[in-house]
Amino acid sequence: MAWDLEEALAYYQKMGAPGDQSGLIGLLREVQQENGGSIPQWAVEKICSAYNIKPGLILALVKRIPSLRLGEGHLLEVCAGPNCGKRREIAAFADKLTGNVTVKYVPCMRLCGKGPNVRWDGTLHHGVTVEKLRELIGE
Repeated sequence: MAWDLEEALAYYQKMGAPGDQSGLIGLLREVQQENGGSIPQWAVEKICSAYNIKPGLILALVKRIPSLRLGEGHLLEVCAGPNCGKRREIAAFADKLTGNVTVKYVPCMRLCGKGPNVRWDGTLHHGVTVEKLRELIGE
């Protein structure tokens, strides 16, 4: 059975959304998961209309919760700290990614002993290799 935003809206409304922010956050996480790692603008508009809330509330939640992401496509954050940054094969692979993946180099993630580190759609991964990156992005 295909995922349906209308059903999700009804379910989370029964769970207390939007008055209960944890219900609204759960909905946003589900929307993000079902839409390739980000919350598309059309979904924000539909949620705001269905729950009679302002887009600013969703924007505030996204700013407060780092794993939530607005936009289209996936986000790959690559640690560019002094240790992880030495692993040039990770950056070389990331630089070649196209399509619906945005690559962002971030300062040290402070997990040097577990590196190289990347964050894929808000989830941190340690000891990353090019092969593991391929698995993460579904190549």
